[in-house]
Amino acid sequence: MSKKLFVIIFIYFIQILASSCDSCNCDNAKTFVRTYTELELKAWDTSGFKNEELSSTVNKSNFGLSVAVLSELNQIAQLQLHTNLNLHGFGFAAAYACSCVPDEYINAEPIKSIEITVTNIETLEVINVTDNFSTYGYDNEKISISAFFDTIADWHDAFQIDMTTSDNIPDVSIFTVKIILESGIELQKETQEINFE
Repeated sequence: MSKKLFVIIFIYFIQILASSCDSCNCDNAKTFVRTYTELELKAWDTSGFKNEELSSTVNKSNFGLSVAVLSELNQIAQLQLHTNLNLHGFGFAAAYACSCVPDEYINAEPIKSIEITVTNIETLEVINVTDNFSTYGYDNEKISISAFFDTIADWHDAFQIDMTTSDNIPDVSIFTVKIILESGIELQKETQEINFE
């Protein structure tokens, strides 16, 4: 009697395992090569409860930038998934454990570093102010943009940074953000003229 019970439980267990291998109607996984092409840069007034795109003067302690690294994607491969195993039945409800293979993205030229400079409109002096900016790391702790860049596992194509030190920032300025790729190619963008209060 115990052998029959064991066989029935074993068949039921095998049926559940087999039916959980359903294809889940997943799309085929693709591999893309990402090539960075240009920057998009916006200046923000971060005072209040909601950031607003800068349209007039701003207090230095409420100034932020959003940086988006634009790219082209070219598909280079496609993984065909062939799982037509579908053994439902035996009067039992099927147990589904679906997990689709995600698309893969490869950076043709990874980003090496970032540099932020400010130009004093009155004197045309250019100052490197990269360390004047900070952002939030994975643990939601505020860190310098240089430290963020050094510690992130995967590069984020878009991020927002806040100016945390402003003692060397002129009252009328133009900010330039430069992304340097590993090959030495530089992507660069400037803000409009910023007037600080």
